[in-house]
Amino acid sequence: MADPVKRVNLLPQGATAREKAHADTDGRLDDRLAEARAITARKDPTTCPVDLLPYLAWERSVDVWDPAWPEAVKRAVITAAPTVHAYKGTAYAVKTALAALQVQADVTEWWQANPQGQPYTFSQPYTFSVVAHARSPIYGHVLLDARLIKVVFATVMRTKPLSRAFDLTVAANMPGALGAAGIGVARSTVRVPVYADNSEAFASTLGAAGVAVARSMVRVAMVSPPDV
Repeated sequence: MADPVKRVNLLPQGATAREKAHADTDGRLDDRLAEARAITARKDPTTCPVDLLPYLAWERSVDVWDPAWPEAVKRAVITAAPTVHAYKGTAYAVKTALAALQVQADVTEWWQANPQGQPYTFSQPYTFSVVAHARSPIYGHVLLDARLIKVVFATVMRTKPLSRAFDLTVAANMPGALGAAGIGVARSTVRVPVYADNSEAFASTLGAAGVAVARSMVRVAMVSPPDV
């Protein structure tokens, strides 16, 4: 409940009981209006108090949530949630959900690949591919680490078509040293690429460790930065 609105009593000393009752009713209506405005502010991801953001995320059915995210990322994820749910199962939903994490995603369906791929088969289980470019660190000062990879993978899993398998590449572009740790994921191949001007400098600054899980692998690849 919001605090009652502070107001000055402008009624004359000789006011009747009816006039006093009207003034009291108007005051209570003002109190309810103040409470409604306070509730509205708490329902808005841009104005909701930080300590209430997890509850707002629950109310909006945010699929992937990490208390360690910066405040701006939490607000962006909550803001994007209704759109993600409205388009869930599409490439647009995958891109929107990852964009809230400050990750730019390129999604390529099997029929868009060159040469053209094929639908899901046991020998070729990837029916679409996602290249996720991390643009800003959300875990401390490290742009790409195991936590980000897990969050990206979980986000794709919760927004993709349920019956579809995929190939995920998580990339990061940063001028300094980069540390990357492998994670285990089921029925997908995760490649962890980094951009570097010199492969020797890259080899001396990057450490990668893979965790063996059924049908999963972590690779480190050298790729060119995407056009911005």
